[in-house]
Amino acid sequence: MKRDLFKSMLVVSASAALAVSCGTFNPGPLPETIVGDAPGELRAKLCDLMDVAGTDSTKVEFAEITTTFIYRPNDNNAHAHIQIVSPKDKNKMEQLDWNDMKERRNHYERYGLTVSTRVDSDLIDTYEGYKDMLFTYDDIRKYLDNLPSYCAEAIEASGYKDDAYVSDFEIDVDGASISVKHKEANIFKTYKISSDGTHIVIPE
Repeated sequence: MKRDLFKSMLVVSASAALAVSCGTFNPGPLPETIVGDAPGELRAKLCDLMDVAGTDSTKVEFAEITTTFIYRPNDNNAHAHIQIVSPKDKNKMEQLDWNDMKERRNHYERYGLTVSTRVDSDLIDTYEGYKDMLFTYDDIRKYLDNLPSYCAEAIEASGYKDDAYVSDFEIDVDGASISVKHKEANIFKTYKISSDGTHIVIPE
């Protein structure tokens, strides 16, 4: 489907993306887990990112929401980003990033995005061209409400026990998924979220 092609080809390239703004805010404690394992945590981070973008949940149209976590003893790395229609021009897209690690505390950046197919010259630069890959805040409210439950379910399902941590949670127009990694071994498991947003889907 055309929607899948657009979704997979949303890219930030060195030649086409420009960090148009960045800033560092007062940091809290170093991150210990992925943003979203506590109730309301990812929702609050999305509000921060939307504030930086100059929009809010009643107006924003998303292409992707991602939160990731990399376990490194004494230097964990937490990251979240949103890809959205530009609040200033609906024919443009932007990415808002947040990072928190020992050497780069609570740092925000804003980029322009280029949407294209696999052919470099085939750019999609109008709202009509990429509107099918977009979703609203109301569309994904169920995922935000239930993320702490997904985290617990995915860790339990992974079988990694005390060495498990949630590494990735992603939402796009087709749904949501969550990944769990092992702290010591280079292994991970990824689970889709059920269409009603209540639980992870464990493969048979």
